[in-house]
Amino acid sequence: MNAQTPIKKSVSSPSESYARHQKQRFWQIIVPVGLGVLLILVILALVILSAVRSDAGGPVSQWADASMIWLSMHALLFALVFTVILFGLVFVMANLLNVLPKYTLPLQQYAKLISGGIISGADKLVAPIIAIKSFGARASATMDALLGRRRD
Repeated sequence: MNAQTPIKKSVSSPSESYARHQKQRFWQIIVPVGLGVLLILVILALVILSAVRSDAGGPVSQWADASMIWLSMHALLFALVFTVILFGLVFVMANLLNVLPKYTLPLQQYAKLISGGIISGADKLVAPIIAIKSFGARASATMDALLGRRRD
């Protein structure tokens, strides 16, 4: 077995860009996330305190209702955007169905003309081979009939 040598790390001081990265990481990532977590914890504490102080959970119900409104607004906004896109597509398709037959008829005629040319060319290309094969089959059938052989 081969023993792997450990990789030695240099003990030099961090570069200027690494120090700048550490400072930016602290101020642009750690501090905003920490403040967000702190804000959520404060809101959670306020909800718990309002639930404990009141009877029958009246303010908690109001907070729950407000939260439900905020949660459902995202779904409603998405549904509105989806509905507008769907209506736009239906409108465009309805207009296209009125316009397209004018332009698709000549395309169909050209396609039919091209396919007819391809079929005609393919028939002309294989005609000699078919003629040779049919002549061979007729000759074989004639010889079999003359010699009295039966093919099943």
